[in-house]
Amino acid sequence: MIGASYQGPAELSWRGEYWAGWADDRFDPALVAADFQRASGAGLNTLRIFVQRELLHDIRKDGWWKLDAVVDLAAQSGLRLIVTFGDYDERRVSDVARVSSSIARRYAGHPAVLAYELRNEPTFWTLQSARYPDGQRPPLLSSALVEAYGERAARHYINAFRLTDEGQRGPLAIPERFSEDEAYYYHNNWLLSYELAHEASAWAQARGRTDLEYFSSPEAARWATFLEALNATYDAWLEPQVRLLREADPTKPITVGHNDPLLEALPANRRLDFLSHHRYPPPGLGGLTDHRRSLSALRAIFPGKPILLGEFGHRTAELGEAQAAVEETAIFLQLLADSFAGGVKWMLTDTREATDSMGIFRMDGSPKPLAYATAGLARYLAGGGGPGSLELSQNEGGGPCYLFRADAALLIGGGCGQPSEARLLGQGPNQLFVNWAQPRAVQLSATAPAGVELRLASLVGGGGARGWALESDDPAESAKLSERGGVVTFQARPGQVYRLSR
Repeated sequence: MIGASYQGPAELSWRGEYWAGWADDRFDPALVAADFQRASGAGLNTLRIFVQRELLHDIRKDGWWKLDAVVDLAAQSGLRLIVTFGDYDERRVSDVARVSSSIARRYAGHPAVLAYELRNEPTFWTLQSARYPDGQRPPLLSSALVEAYGERAARHYINAFRLTDEGQRGPLAIPERFSEDEAYYYHNNWLLSYELAHEASAWAQARGRTDLEYFSSPEAARWATFLEALNATYDAWLEPQVRLLREADPTKPITVGHNDPLLEALPANRRLDFLSHHRYPPPGLGGLTDHRRSLSALRAIFPGKPILLGEFGHRTAELGEAQAAVEETAIFLQLLADSFAGGVKWMLTDTREATDSMGIFRMDGSPKPLAYATAGLARYLAGGGGPGSLELSQNEGGGPCYLFRADAALLIGGGCGQPSEARLLGQGPNQLFVNWAQPRAVQLSATAPAGVELRLASLVGGGGARGWALESDDPAESAKLSERGGVVTFQARPGQVYRLSR
C-alpha cells in the first residue's frame, strides 16, 4: 500500500476539538472528489477514513448518502479504502459492533473497500472502561490483579480523586457508573499497566530492543498473570466485533490500528487478518532503525501475518518539506525492501490552518515534494518493480540518504552516496527516480528542481547518448540530448516525468 489517512477537505476537517468533516455544513463531495484525484495523481492506492460522530448520527437514522458518495468517489479515482470504525465516544462494545457490521453489510463486495479497522489506537483505558455484551465482567474489571500484585493506590485516595476534574474528565477519568469497589480495581489496574509499560521501555532501551519484545522475555515472567488477564479482556473486546463483521462481509480483512505495545503484542491479535502498526520516531537514521526494529519484532511475534505501517510521518513545519519527503520516502522503500504490506502516511493534507503540517499536500491542495516521490514510487511498482535492495547513510547535515537498487531501477535521495550511473546536481535533499524496465527507454523524475547527470551506457548499455531524445508531457521541455564524455545532463523540474528513448 502507498496510502494516507484522510479526514476530509483541509479547511473543513477540524472544528474546535474534534474532526468534523462529516458534518452537514462541512461535507462537500466536490472537494472530496478533488482530494481523491490529487491522491490518485500522487500515486496513492489507499486512503484510510474514519467513522466519526456526525457520520454515526447519519447511519443511525439510515442516512448513507455521505459514505456512499465517498466510497463511490474512491472507486472513480482508483483508490481503495480502509474504514476505521468507532472513532467516537461509545463504550458499549455491542453498539459499536452493530454500527460497524451495518456498514460492512452495505458495502459487502464493493471493490473500493479494502479493509476494516475496528478502532484507531485503543488503549488500556479503552478496555477497562468498555461495557461488554451480556453483562460480561472480564478480568480487568475484577479484584484478581490487585490480589495478585498488591495495592498501588488506597481507597481513600481513589475516592478523593473521583471528585476532581481530572478524575471525572481527564485521561484517567473513572467512569461514573463504577461502584467504589470497581473504581478501586480500575485505578489500581491502570497503575499496574503504567508500571509494566515503564518497565518494558526501560528494558528495551537498555538492550537496544523494542518494548514489544519485553512481554515474552524471561524478565517479564512476573507479569504473566497480568498479561493473561489483559489478553482475555482484549479478546472479549475483539470477539463480538470481529464475529459480526465477518457475518456481514466475510471477504474483507480486519485489523486494529495499534500504537500501544502492551496491546499490540497480545496473542488475541491473531484474530485479526493483518496488523496495523502506528509509530512516530524522531527523524534521522535512528528513526528509520526504530521502524525496522519494531516492525521486525512484530513479525517475529506474529509470523505469517501481513503487517502494515498504518501511521507514520513528520511535520514539515519542523523538518522542512524536502527533508521530510526524503525520510518518508525512505520509510516507504524500507517497507518495500523488507516485504511488509506498505505504509499509510498521516495524512493526505495539512489541516487545522496548517498547524498540523504532516500532509502530502498543503492546505491549498498544492503538492509537497513527497507527492512527487510517491508518484515516482508508484510508477516503479506499476512497471513491475519489486523489493530491491536499500542502502541507508547520512549526509553532511546529519539527515538520512538512501540508495535503492533493483534490476532496472535506481532511486536516490538525500544528497549523498549517489551512484555514478545517475546523479542529482545541486544542493538540498532532492530525490531522483530512474526506471529503464522498458527496452530502449529510460523514465525519470525528481522531487525538486535540479540538474540530472546520466551515464546512459552504464544504465542501459550501448553507445552513450547518441540517438537518444528527451521527451516529457510538457512539449516545451522536449529536446535533443547532448553528450560530453559519455555523460548527459539536463535540467529537471519537480514532479515532471521525463522519458529518454531512441
